Amino acid sequence: MTESTGALDTVACRCDPGLVVAGSRESRRRRLVLTLGLVVALGAGVGSSASAKVPRNFFGVVSQAALNGRDFENMRTGHVGSLRAPIRWDQVERRPGVYDWSDVDALVAATARAGVQLRPFLYGSPRWIASAPAHPPLRSKAARDAWKSFLRKVVKRYGPGGSFWDGRTHREPVTHWQIWNEPNFDFYWLPKPSPRDYARLLRLSAGAIRSQDRHATILLGGVAWVHDGMDPRRFLRAMYRVKGIRRSFDQVALHPYAPRVRDMKYEVALIRRVMARANDAGTRLAITELGWASGGPPGAPLVTTPNGQARRLKGAFKSLARHRKEWRISGVSWFAWQDIRKNPDKGCIFCRHAGLFTVDGDAKPAWRAFERFSIR
Repeated sequence: MTESTGALDTVACRCDPGLVVAGSRESRRRRLVLTLGLVVALGAGVGSSASAKVPRNFFGVVSQAALNGRDFENMRTGHVGSLRAPIRWDQVERRPGVYDWSDVDALVAATARAGVQLRPFLYGSPRWIASAPAHPPLRSKAARDAWKSFLRKVVKRYGPGGSFWDGRTHREPVTHWQIWNEPNFDFYWLPKPSPRDYARLLRLSAGAIRSQDRHATILLGGVAWVHDGMDPRRFLRAMYRVKGIRRSFDQVALHPYAPRVRDMKYEVALIRRVMARANDAGTRLAITELGWASGGPPGAPLVTTPNGQARRLKGAFKSLARHRKEWRISGVSWFAWQDIRKNPDKGCIFCRHAGLFTVDGDAKPAWRAFERFSIR
């Protein structure tokens, strides 16, 4: 996988769903039933699963390529609730104190015109801070101060009351901020994942963001089961042990990539169990990436057919919407909005065909399935 090349691009996770669903089919089924039962028990008294009615922004998308006017028009007519995309520090502030907001301005303006809420993740150390974007800005006080300054400027520009919205007809201030991306994966966190260091970054980030918007919603970076990373359960358990960390975020985030919908639900159950054991059962869980591909190498994980992709979307969305109160699900973002011409790297074999639209902009059956949930 290669890094995103522009502020309108985003990146996908490199997942190994088999890591979470390993074992015999029968033993896996028993674990699934028991764990899902626990999730329902945890949600008892929180709400009823009888209704699948969801808030306007519940169903969103993630882009993995540059977006154009046609894309945003489709989002508008399809009532897409939110768009997850990066705001990359290394592309905005390539030199200390010199900010180029042009790409982010274009993205924020386009989402607002389409009536879509932007849900960005903040990521990427510039070269004057670290040798690679995935190195978090923690090595020195100067690096930490520079990161906090960047965050304050982002929120002051695009948040509620931000300077970007002055005189604009279409206004969709950013209210949700996700800190980094998949910090349990060493593709995004170098030299290796560290729950304690991530907690440090989270605490710094929360302070900077809330200094500009005390009502901001702060999300964790979205953990996933991946080849080259730390088990997300272990990562979260260690993060929760950091004293006072609960004050630094409002929602946990998960990327539950899995071969089948029932396996996806199992992954949700596992994370909810970690949260419950950390006395955090009341906190909401955001599904900030989820998807399957409509084509690719036969038998590869997350690869199916166009109709199979639509069926999995339907099954996943139906389950998450139906049980959103019990499972405390705040929203779900489909990965991805559109196909790309080649996989970003050998570790993400499903990315090329993960879109709701082809590279030529033609809608797939999965888009029609998406619309049946978003247009109500």
